[in-house]
Amino acid sequence: MLWLLSTSPVRNMLTSSLEYQYPAYNLNQILPNNTAIIILGSGIQEKASDYQGKDSLNRFGMMRTLYAAQIAKQTGLSIYATGGTPLNEHITSESSVMKYWLINLGIEERRIHEEAQANTTWENAVFTTAILKKENINTVILVTSAWHMPRAVWCFKQQGLNVIPAPTDYLTDQATYDIRSFLPRWDRLADSGHALHEYLGLFWYKLKYS
Repeated sequence: MLWLLSTSPVRNMLTSSLEYQYPAYNLNQILPNNTAIIILGSGIQEKASDYQGKDSLNRFGMMRTLYAAQIAKQTGLSIYATGGTPLNEHITSESSVMKYWLINLGIEERRIHEEAQANTTWENAVFTTAILKKENINTVILVTSAWHMPRAVWCFKQQGLNVIPAPTDYLTDQATYDIRSFLPRWDRLADSGHALHEYLGLFWYKLKYS
């Protein structure tokens, strides 16, 4: 089983059914009024050596932040960064680190809003929606990793929002298979693990919150 989960065909089978439930975001599409961008946190790299010991974003969080910044520059919309301090009360919140990077990527600070209490995807949706309702915002461009998008969309739709998915950082490999595709690799095993986590998470969320 470990061998299979570590190969490209099995990894792709697991990830593609998550990642391609929604099409890629169209940067040129016409958006309704009262629209904002939401970016979901994905974890912190604590005391990153390459950033003078400051907390930084992990790989998924950084890719989400880069993509959200691109959409913000294209649309001129405000960004709501949501993420607290899951499993660790002594690090910087995910939202504040995302805000730091958004500013470094050229987004004006006045356009960036933080939600720093959420520790789960469900809480991301509940806590951020409470903020959005005060601003009369009912449509969101939701930025998260492609494999995480189905669960994230479901959570935000449960709050009554109109959700426009903007998936990024795809795991599914588009290359043609060869003999190397069937050799085990640790990164493919990790990708399969992310996919299995999402299937179980979506099942649990629907069981608990429906």
